[in-house]
Amino acid sequence: MQKKSWHVSLIILATVLVIVGGLVVRNNLSQQSQQTRNIPTLTKKSTQYFSKQQKESFIDQIGTPAMALYRRNLQILPSVVISQAILESQFGTSLLYKTANNPFGVKGTYNGRSVTFYTREVEHGKSIKVLAQFRKYPSLRAALMDHNHLVAEKFIRHKNIMSYRTSTNLLQQNGYATDPHYANKLNHIIVKYQLYQYDLKAINE
Repeated sequence: MQKKSWHVSLIILATVLVIVGGLVVRNNLSQQSQQTRNIPTLTKKSTQYFSKQQKESFIDQIGTPAMALYRRNLQILPSVVISQAILESQFGTSLLYKTANNPFGVKGTYNGRSVTFYTREVEHGKSIKVLAQFRKYPSLRAALMDHNHLVAEKFIRHKNIMSYRTSTNLLQQNGYATDPHYANKLNHIIVKYQLYQYDLKAINE
């Protein structure tokens, strides 16, 4: 009789543990779902929303250190750096730039630090929304140096390239972005804002 009672107690205990475990898992999944719903989506505004002064200030803010980096390694043209920053951060107004000093949309972690946003990527010709981890930098200077190192190592490996179109094509060919029109967009920005002037200044000086 005692043996039977022990079996019954064991079954009851196991049932309770299963129920409690199920409730814990359900609660965790509910919390994760709520956290996921609260993650914002990175969006891009048209350039018409920004004043001339705002644009010029941001271009100079990126252009000056970009020229210094180019003079140091003769690899990433300033116009390419500036145009990427404009496109990815909308002249420094994006949520990613404001929260993580990341004007280039660089994914991953930086010294173990990152932020998470939904963003749009192109897969098989279709635009889809995905959850992505982006590097969080302590400063714009750190972002610029990390971007320069990343691009030189993985996307534009040749030095002394003096054509921004060659550089933007290499970025696209080597997979910096999934947008099939990425190079064309950068070229358009470079021409529109005459960013090639920063290239000439950096090369000639």
